[in-house]
Order: sequence, then structure tokens, then C-alpha cells
Amino acid sequence: REIKKALMLSNSSLNAKQLLHILQKTPKDHIYSRPAKGGGNWDYVTGTYVKKVLNYVFGWMWDFQVIDKGKEGDQIWVQGRLTVKDKKGNQIIKEQFGRADIKFKKNTKIPLDYGNDLKAAATDALKKCASELGIASDIYGKEEFKEIQKVDKGFIPPKNGDEKKEEIKTVKVDELKAKL
Repeated sequence: REIKKALMLSNSSLNAKQLLHILQKTPKDHIYSRPAKGGGNWDYVTGTYVKKVLNYVFGWMWDFQVIDKGKEGDQIWVQGRLTVKDKKGNQIIKEQFGRADIKFKKNTKIPLDYGNDLKAAATDALKKCASELGIASDIYGKEEFKEIQKVDKGFIPPKNGDEKKEEIKTVKVDELKAKL
């Protein structure tokens, strides 16, 4: 209850249900893996999954724009902007870059379908913007979103003449979900 109340009283324009859905672990059946450049494997989610989460959490009150695009060598890059809205007119805006390799016709330097390469880069940018909100953050930022910190305005007695300090409690996302 304490955590739910803290989430509801926070300055966030998102409600507790939205926050929990965004911060939950990505379902295993939506996680894919592919070979990474330079070796190893990358986990990822599809653009369709990210769009479904955005639709569910924000009720279709979101927009994605391509702000800029370009070509560097054999890659396309896109700068994208994700805007999510609430019914009160509040907005959260995230910008990020995405990229895609240009696919060429076999044994040539003739692009196969430049439009599809741009779409792939735009989808990559959308997924990166959404991960900054917390969507699939366990995939794209495995180390960054393990814990949520809650600042408790309670008094902590000073040590060695320091001024009073606020207590910081660390709560794991799974614990947060269980308490709601």
C-alpha cells in the first residue's frame, strides 16, 4: 500500500498501473535473439510488441515522428521522437536514434529497397525511445532498470554533525508488483 500511495503521489503523469506495466519484465515469448556484430548475441523485441504496449498503456494517445534521417556508409540512421500524452494534456517526449544496414541487390551496390531500410531504422528509433520510458528496459538496459528508488521523507538522525537526510528505500520491480 505504501508503495502504491507513493507512486500515486509522485509527480509522474503516469498512474501506478501504467508504471507497473511499463516496468514489468518483458514476456519471454516476445524476446528474440540474433547474432551481434563483432560476436555474441543481442536480445530484442519487435516493433509490433512495442506498439502494442504503447497502445495498451497510453490508450493510443502516443505519436512517433521522424525528426531527421541520413546515410553514413552502408547504414541508414533516423532520429525519432516519441510523444505520449494523458487526458489532461501532459506529455512525455523521448528522442533517440535508430539505424539499419542498407540491403543491396545480390553482388551489387544497388539498394534493394531503401524505403524498407528507412522503416527498419525508424522502428529501431521507436524501440529505443520506448525503452527510455521503461518499455522492454529489461532487454535494452538490463543493468539500469533492476531497481526503483523511493525517497521517504522520514527523518534520519544525523551522523557526525551532518544535517538531517531523507531515507532512500530500494524496491525491486517484482516486489512492487506484488504489493499492488
